[in-house]
Amino acid sequence: MKRMVTTAALTALASPALAHPGDHHELTGWADALYHLLGSPFHLALVAGAIVLGFGVLKVRSSRRQAKKR
Repeated sequence: MKRMVTTAALTALASPALAHPGDHHELTGWADALYHLLGSPFHLALVAGAIVLGFGVLKVRSSRRQAKKR
């Protein structure tokens, strides 16, 4: 639990460094936000990375569960 809190705190501190340039005041609703996320190569790369990381975590957890059953 302590490691998770530390990781969350460090991630929150690093988030301004990950921001891309540009103004987000034109985003007035969910549709605009979704278009912005799917229309930006920067955001698409982050979404793809999150999906790959998520599948990697699921695979590691699944293999650990299989190892415990044996």
